[in-house]
Amino acid sequence: MQDGPGRELNAYEKVLAEDRRVLREVLSVSIGGAHAGLVITVFIMVLFGAFGGTVWALIVGGAFTFWFTVTLVAVVGGGRRGWAAVKRAYLLTFGWASWL
Repeated sequence: MQDGPGRELNAYEKVLAEDRRVLREVLSVSIGGAHAGLVITVFIMVLFGAFGGTVWALIVGGAFTFWFTVTLVAVVGGGRRGWAAVKRAYLLTFGWASWL
């Protein structure tokens, strides 16, 4: 029996690998989706500001700013630095629009 990357996968491992590939594809986010998420967020903040008052717009904006800061700290803690960390945090904060 051979261990390591060169060995043949059994049927169970092949199904698991295919399931993981499909899940990664479904849950993937793109920079375009993140831009759309940012636009949607700004639009929602404008609506809150127009109909609910400035305080509500600041609360929504503050929540997204807090989430971006938390993800940036986590990404930097995970080893990414510079613009790569900012891009990853941006994708994690606003990339949800890829799923719409």
